[in-house]
Amino acid sequence: MARVQQRSPVRRLVVVATALLAVAVLVVTLLAALGRPSMLPGLADCTATVGDDEVDLSTAQAQRAATVAARAMRLDLRMRTTAEAVAGELDLDDEDSVVVARALKGRAWHALSCTHGGGAAAEPDELDRRGLTARAAAVREDLDEAFGEQRVGGFAPGGVSEGHMPGSAHYEGRAVDVFFRPVTRPQKVRGWAVAHYLVAHADRLAVETVIFDGRIWTARRALQGWRDYAPDTSGRSAEVAAVLEHRDHVHVDVAD
Repeated sequence: MARVQQRSPVRRLVVVATALLAVAVLVVTLLAALGRPSMLPGLADCTATVGDDEVDLSTAQAQRAATVAARAMRLDLRMRTTAEAVAGELDLDDEDSVVVARALKGRAWHALSCTHGGGAAAEPDELDRRGLTARAAAVREDLDEAFGEQRVGGFAPGGVSEGHMPGSAHYEGRAVDVFFRPVTRPQKVRGWAVAHYLVAHADRLAVETVIFDGRIWTARRALQGWRDYAPDTSGRSAEVAAVLEHRDHVHVDVAD
């Protein structure tokens, strides 16, 4: 009679551990591919980074802090006052509140990244009288409420059919450009404050893409944070290159 070989306990443990690891990798890959990295265990919803300092925030904390910072920008409050307001709103210590305030007021660039967003349901394609979908119109109105009236464009009554890159969300009325001209350091600070605000509120506003100053954040690839944005500018003037690289405006588009 043939003998049945028994696996050793150690070997069985190795097999089980390998299987569990494979399942974990599959789950991570699926969540990232589905645009829901915020569901990954142990991963912060948002992170504010200034130099070597990092502060992890929940989505709710990032939204509240971004709203405080926007109000501070509108009222031209000093950084110390803004940090104190952030500390009171989020119950942070002094050092962490300064990091968050500097990031969200645009003093540090591409300094707030979030892993939320990307889960919005489809919406009707109808355009309003300005040429925007309901979600894009909500973003425009939200920015005006948060920061005060903004210089915006990229849309027109009846929609737009030219002036943007092929496949642009502008042609579907899903995108808004917020202008910060001329390109100066103070304008960049204001632009990054708006860009960070949009990322912080991406889940609430169904934001899919934010582009500014040669950087891009997308809900679909949120795990990668802010990435380089380098369109082909060969043969273009410096002025045109600045527009293509979004040095002079924040682009935001919303879910379809």
